[in-house]
Amino acid sequence: MISMEDWITIRNLKNRNPKMGTRTIAKKLDLSRNTVRNALRSEKPPAYQRKPYINPELEPFQEYITEQYFIKKLKGSRVLNDLHSKGCKVSSSAYYRYIQQYKTEYTRAYMRYETKPGEQGQFDWSPYTVMIEGKLIKIQVFCLILGCSRYRTYMYSLSQTQSSVFEALEEGLNRIGGVPERIQTDNHATLYDAKKREWNPRYLRFANHYGFQPSRSEIRHPWSKGKVENPFSFLENHFIADNKFESFEDFSLKLLDFEKQVNHRIHTTTKKTPIELFNAEEIAVLSPLPNNRFIGVSEE
Repeated sequence: MISMEDWITIRNLKNRNPKMGTRTIAKKLDLSRNTVRNALRSEKPPAYQRKPYINPELEPFQEYITEQYFIKKLKGSRVLNDLHSKGCKVSSSAYYRYIQQYKTEYTRAYMRYETKPGEQGQFDWSPYTVMIEGKLIKIQVFCLILGCSRYRTYMYSLSQTQSSVFEALEEGLNRIGGVPERIQTDNHATLYDAKKREWNPRYLRFANHYGFQPSRSEIRHPWSKGKVENPFSFLENHFIADNKFESFEDFSLKLLDFEKQVNHRIHTTTKKTPIELFNAEEIAVLSPLPNNRFIGVSEE
């Protein structure tokens, strides 16, 4: 049965490239043509499937295998020998079944490359203690940034519940005015179950509603989400630190003004302002927003 992730990816790819045939999609995603046809015919998402059984001998070494085989690209035989030297007693046949089982997933999830316009957004959040109305108040500041133009939006909340996270991402997409092909996040428990190695079903419904492919950053590999890490450092040093706000409204207005300043500031990598690249190259290729929002509308 087709997975929820593949169903979303196939349909998003077809929506963005209506002339792309099933053969091309199947080759691009390393899937069978029947899988692609079934996904395009099915208007309802498939029931979420748990990941296949993992050999208990390999389970403690999953992160090590990811690092050595999928990231560093060491030969499978070398990694297997290293596992045996670490006390892992897995057989070679079970090891290679595991590699084959997760090869496509890891290749999609951890490929590093410069993003094209409209291809990727990165989303994350960070806690801050802010002086508002003379009181120290803990808030969560969210940031959604487009990978190509570096155009960003900041949102905030008093909580980091799953609904608060969804509302912030939804608000960011609506303020940007479109949806990138995929959105990269960290391994937050509200979005991804690291133990089960599967996306949260509600987040997958959210992703399908907005038409983006969810992807995540590798643990302890900040390069895979560095574009959204730097804005938090800049926010801390140039907006949060040693600043006081008269009210939440004052904080909101000044955060919006800070966001505007950053988007009009020349980026050290692109040598252009985010707003310039956004208007010239990125806004036109973003997918349109759905008619309804997800939180409190489509879910009901």
